[in-house]
Amino acid sequence: SWRRERRAIWGQLKIPALLGGAALASTIVLAPDIHILPRLGFAVAAFLASASILPLLGRNPLRAPLATWGMVLAHFGIAIALGGMAANAAFTTERLAVAKPGEILNVGPWLVQLQDVTPAAGQNWTAVEAQLKASRGAGPVILKPQTRFFSNPPTETNEAAIETFWNGQLYTVVGKADPSGGWQLRLWWKPFVTLIWAGGALIAFGGALALLGRLWRLRRRREAAAEWRRERYA
Repeated sequence: SWRRERRAIWGQLKIPALLGGAALASTIVLAPDIHILPRLGFAVAAFLASASILPLLGRNPLRAPLATWGMVLAHFGIAIALGGMAANAAFTTERLAVAKPGEILNVGPWLVQLQDVTPAAGQNWTAVEAQLKASRGAGPVILKPQTRFFSNPPTETNEAAIETFWNGQLYTVVGKADPSGGWQLRLWWKPFVTLIWAGGALIAFGGALALLGRLWRLRRRREAAAEWRRERYA
């Protein structure tokens, strides 16, 4: 509608552009080693998050149409998801090592101890299952990744054990035994990857609100048209 109304939209985008530039500069100062694409992701996320609330400025938010709220939430959700993608690309930590029972590995802020590796079996597979105890100052978390072997057809798969937190996800995979008596472990800490799912949920919720607002507006138009016809032909 800004084109039809000839509103000065570019002037309203000055503050979001400044915030995006500030986010870009902040990544250069605070995280000089990350690649250019995550930097741009953080900048676009900051720009879009601040620009998404522009339709609510200058009006009573409680009286804004549902379609407007849906648009705001959906665009804000895109910004949140972009921030999660950028954080995942910039700050993911990976550790690949051979560990024996009792040894402790670090990945990101986590200390992960291999406690034991035991056999396991399912309906059509056998497996080796590792028991890992992960901690980072709070209570420990137990994860049990597996390497499964299927006989028909002969297949080997890795079943990762994943623990989700509000600020990221810890991925763990156990591999094959090593001749030294240890086991291959692969660990990832993905900070704020959860924002991708939170952003997706906001996008879906915003889309539902926009659809509901459109249906409500069409219903009111039909009721108004029916009332006009009744009054005209009464």
